[in-house]
Amino acid sequence: MQGRAEYELSEGGRQQAELLYGRFLSEGFEPTHVYSSPQSRAAQTAAIVSRSWSHEITPWDELMEHDIGVFSGMTWADISKKYPEVASEFERNRDWGVVDGAETSAERRARGRRVVDAILSRHANDDVVLMFTHGGIMGHMLAALMGTDRTWGLGVRNTAVFDLSVDAERWWHKDHATYHNTELWRVHRFNDSSHLLD
Repeated sequence: MQGRAEYELSEGGRQQAELLYGRFLSEGFEPTHVYSSPQSRAAQTAAIVSRSWSHEITPWDELMEHDIGVFSGMTWADISKKYPEVASEFERNRDWGVVDGAETSAERRARGRRVVDAILSRHANDDVVLMFTHGGIMGHMLAALMGTDRTWGLGVRNTAVFDLSVDAERWWHKDHATYHNTELWRVHRFNDSSHLLD
């Protein structure tokens, strides 16, 4: 279980980042702003993918993976042996609140909301924002974007692309017509890893 444990990109991870770099290059995609989790695996991916752009990568702690407390960097076998009661309770209900030092689900959800609110407050409609983050926090960011009370489980593939467009200027409007105008909020690609050679 990785969580906040630091791991360098593996050779396979570097190859995946190179494939994403090639994909963006062939599509002519270039963002105006690039943010990355400061964790090594995300930051190294961002450096590979962004190398032909002139924009600096802005490290942002809010994009870090879930803090899974004492479970970080351990296998489930190790966790079950070292923390048998906590492991048993966690297996029953997947409540991170029982894990010492872990972010609770509410804290993760609040962080996902902060990311969305910050991006929409900082950027205008003509900005193209690219963020390098982690699968765990991604679900909470998407829940905030979609306005759902429930956070859905999501198996995010390494280097998967989530491409969404949002009218940042009208995001804060609460009128009925704005909420239901699908031209203002669009999902173009969702968990798209078609650049990977499976």
